Amino acid sequence: MADACGVDHPKQQHFLLAVSGGKDSVVMAHLFAQTGLSFGIGHCNFQLRGKAADEDAAFVEDLARQLNCPFHQTAFDTLAVAEQLSVSVQMAARELRYEWLENIREASGYDYVATAHHLTDAAETQIFHLVRGTGLRGLLGIPPRNGWVVRPLLFASQQELSDYQEANDLPYREDSSNTETKYTRNFIRHRVLPAFRELNPRLEQSLGENMQRFRESLFLMEQMLNRIEEAAKTQDGDRILYQLDTLKAFAPALPTVLFELLSPFGLNTTQANDLASGIHEGQPGKVFLTPTHEIALAAEVLEVVAKGETVQQSLVIEREAEQLRFPGGYLYFQLLEKVPEHFSEDPKVAYFDFETLAFPLMLRKWRAGDQFQPFGMGGKHQKVQDYFSNHKFTRAEKAAAWMLADDSGTLLWVVGHRSNHANRVRPSTKQCLKVSVLPD
Repeated sequence: MADACGVDHPKQQHFLLAVSGGKDSVVMAHLFAQTGLSFGIGHCNFQLRGKAADEDAAFVEDLARQLNCPFHQTAFDTLAVAEQLSVSVQMAARELRYEWLENIREASGYDYVATAHHLTDAAETQIFHLVRGTGLRGLLGIPPRNGWVVRPLLFASQQELSDYQEANDLPYREDSSNTETKYTRNFIRHRVLPAFRELNPRLEQSLGENMQRFRESLFLMEQMLNRIEEAAKTQDGDRILYQLDTLKAFAPALPTVLFELLSPFGLNTTQANDLASGIHEGQPGKVFLTPTHEIALAAEVLEVVAKGETVQQSLVIEREAEQLRFPGGYLYFQLLEKVPEHFSEDPKVAYFDFETLAFPLMLRKWRAGDQFQPFGMGGKHQKVQDYFSNHKFTRAEKAAAWMLADDSGTLLWVVGHRSNHANRVRPSTKQCLKVSVLPD
């Protein structure tokens, strides 16, 4: 368990366990106790299941007492908050839970929040992304760690956790919504995965092994891209040059190579495909314009000239973008044709009403005077500097912070932290843009 936490020196860290009272989170709490790790338990009562929700809270409080660990709890009138903010109940619950766990972690001196996602959850995520359409990064499942959120149960399948629970006769609370198939995730869990297991009884283990291979493949791809960039790229005053001979050596994958190398300058996937065709067909003189740069195809080189802010300060995202590499990692964009039934609770994921966005979007560093409407504050405006202060950002964290804005100048997201109220997903939302950040 200590190794599964994915952090350095886990026995020197203090963990806040997000425990609902369900089987998975109860097993996680017992494993932490058996391993001798330092932890407390946090429980959110969203008051969505009447008396059963209150019984859940009492059960988790009793569990914390049995395990002799600190207990933190809160209750939300989630339906009222969702109505007040004109968002779905799932979105309101996600934001409330995230903000509360973050506040407890900071106020009580915890280093990390641990959630009970397991290998079956990761398999469901991989299948979900595969069916919807994705690239290599979308096949990685659920990351073991995102910032201060860790997922120590990813080594075990849901069945293995159930076996442990039965062997140790651990009581837990059952949420009836987990057995309903109307939710996409539950449909995959109760319909799709059982069918796949008929073909492969070791389904989760096989998919987990695939995820590891994909992570290794992604590592190799990024290492190769770094080498290509080192070999091909030179600086000539204000111009960045890429030698075509070096790029042509990767002809079968040239569109991907061009997109990965040039997306920081605003090049989109369509332009990358067109540029690759121009290189293959020998069409010097073609120029590709992005909101921040001009990319010109010459006889022997690609010339990149900045028109505005430097790439380190501002990156442009076109409407059709699927991913963006930036100095802090990667952004992934997925246009959902309908509002999801469940929203990710990961602060590294944000959801926006697509119709409220003015393209192109801009990823940039924060600036003095920046302000937005933090989700959960009822539309009140707040300076980003004040948001940083209220959430105790260090100087280094402020310097590393990125802002996602749209073409109107509206600040959409303090990336990885808080989204903008005005662009929230509403009951009337028709299309939803899901944006995820994966740090380097």
